[in-house]
Amino acid sequence: MFRDDQQAMALQNEDLRHEVERLRAENGALRSAIAGSVPITAPLGARGLYRNPPLALTEAERVALGANGLEHFPVWLAVLLHVLTFGIFSIVYYAGQGGRLPVVEADDPSPGKAVGLFLVPYFNLYWMFAFPTRLADRINLQLRLRGEAPMVSQGLVVASAISSVIFLVPVLWIFTVVQMQQAINRIVALGPVVPRAEPFAQQPAYAPPAAMTGVRVDLGPATETAAPAWPDESAWEADAAPRARRHDP
Repeated sequence: MFRDDQQAMALQNEDLRHEVERLRAENGALRSAIAGSVPITAPLGARGLYRNPPLALTEAERVALGANGLEHFPVWLAVLLHVLTFGIFSIVYYAGQGGRLPVVEADDPSPGKAVGLFLVPYFNLYWMFAFPTRLADRINLQLRLRGEAPMVSQGLVVASAISSVIFLVPVLWIFTVVQMQQAINRIVALGPVVPRAEPFAQQPAYAPPAAMTGVRVDLGPATETAAPAWPDESAWEADAAPRARRHDP
């Protein structure tokens, strides 16, 4: 009997696992369909979503922009690899993370472009400012779409770039890596953007039906028939005496 119960529970758990996998696949397909059906390049890029705090987006646009392929990565390991590779790991890794984010504006770089421009002499000095600040904007946008405050400081990113280019002291990049990886892990933990429910439409207050015209049916107890309407009281009194004589025996 005990073995039968175990087998039944195992079968039930297996069915639940398959059901969860099916729902995840459907959710992924739905997100892809929404993301593919909403234009997220020129129209949204013209709104300046990265630097405008209020996001004037429809729910479909918000869900589409929130779709990404970011994955969790330990913060301590990101810092360790950054130090051991003298920053090369961070350039390649975070360029790849940028490729997992939706393209909102035309100058959002692809992973190949982001890495390649670091190899261009002299231009890479500018790119050391441009790429991290744009990546910070894109990461912070994902947090804002989920109702969270930005976690990557633009001031820290600029200070890191200045310390590397001018003072040749790239220590501040460690703190930038910590902020970026913490923000990415937070986005992964929050999950996909869920459309907000439409506000409940308040039902109109009850209004009694309009007065009906026609014959009124009185359901109360039977009473004596009302006297006919006379033009005035004197006519009624004048007619009262003849009526009394007709009813006398």
